[in-house]
Amino acid sequence: MSSPQAAFDLTWLLTRRNNKYLQKRGSIRMSNNKYLQKRGSIRMSNDPFNNTGKSTKRHAGFLQTKAAVVRVKNEKDIYVAVKDGSNVNKPAKQWSKNTTGVKASDASKAVAAVRPDLADVAFRRAAKLNKTAKHVAARRAARKTALAGKT
Repeated sequence: MSSPQAAFDLTWLLTRRNNKYLQKRGSIRMSNNKYLQKRGSIRMSNDPFNNTGKSTKRHAGFLQTKAAVVRVKNEKDIYVAVKDGSNVNKPAKQWSKNTTGVKASDASKAVAAVRPDLADVAFRRAAKLNKTAKHVAARRAARKTALAGKT
């Protein structure tokens, strides 16, 4: 009888070099349509449950039974999308939204409840998204006042 960890390891071995979310950067195209990976080239992931963008076994949210990611809604509200391992056979119902608030520490605590090893990454991502949201709001307000002054 195989363990879930063995199944996860096998799935990662099969999908690590070629999957839907993998982005290979810095490769050279060969004449026979195969890619030769250069030194210094990187492999990134646009997986919806990946907080870092790295294509690694630890951060591959599409393979993990439990995953959590920090996202932004309406360019100002931060929420945590959680995949808790239930409803595995129903992809649309396997994740839920937890609205956290404005603080990055709240988002980090919500992620730590599901995956404690990703709490630090979630904190950094939430802080970065907060900073970006404040910057966008300030720029929009400045643009709005500048346009109001011209009319």
